[in-house]
Amino acid sequence: MTNNKFILQRLALGQKYLEQLDDSGYTLVDMNMIEPFSIDDKYHHPTSVVFERNNAMYAIRSDWTRTLLNFNSNFYSDDKRFGYFGPVVRENESFYQAGVEIYKAAEKDIIEALLMHMNFVEECAETQIKTLVINNDQLIDLFIEKYKLPDSVRQLIYTKNISELRQQLGKDHDLYKIMSAKVSDQFKMVSEIFGDKEVMQAITHLKAKISSEDRKFILDLSFRSPQNYYNGLYFQAFLNSNSPILSGGQYNSNAFGIALNLTDGGLL
Repeated sequence: MTNNKFILQRLALGQKYLEQLDDSGYTLVDMNMIEPFSIDDKYHHPTSVVFERNNAMYAIRSDWTRTLLNFNSNFYSDDKRFGYFGPVVRENESFYQAGVEIYKAAEKDIIEALLMHMNFVEECAETQIKTLVINNDQLIDLFIEKYKLPDSVRQLIYTKNISELRQQLGKDHDLYKIMSAKVSDQFKMVSEIFGDKEVMQAITHLKAKISSEDRKFILDLSFRSPQNYYNGLYFQAFLNSNSPILSGGQYNSNAFGIALNLTDGGLL
């Protein structure tokens, strides 16, 4: 694809996406890429580009989530659903990011937003999303609490260190059995232990809404989000690309965000 064609397709896709958000009642935002620098932003995005001007620190926007959080807290906006399409700079590379942020997001809001984005992607791609991978670190908390495990087991799960898990827990331990089984079996196995917990019930409700014969719904306890501010449910959805077309999750207790990958997710 020529560079001209790619640029035009990306802009057309961005416009179509924003029109979808507008029709769905989202507040659209378009902000300056230069923002006041906060040390919290550096914690969440250590690769942010930071500079000093007139004895004040500034950063080039590296993520829309933090931008909108700062906007919402500074202006006390009554709006709860925001949509965006625009450039960010991360690790000295610029690219376009699109997505939504929802504040005071209930389970219904999360499911509706996910379904809207999946339908948008499938309409544009003219094919179905093949895989959705999901996790919630609170599930690991439940295992640690129920079986009185050391917190160090968390890293063994993330790194899929099955041999060390077996050595520490034994081959008959529920957690070892889950981690050594096929990842496609984890949902059923975790449900049998924690199906009555709110964390697992939310995942079950989501699975009932979006799974199908042609779409894999995978709960993977070892799956970690690349964004360290997620503290609840998080996910990635894939077309045929190795990179997710959709990603996002819960943060700040009652906020939820979804990002649409316009770079290498498979739509362009």
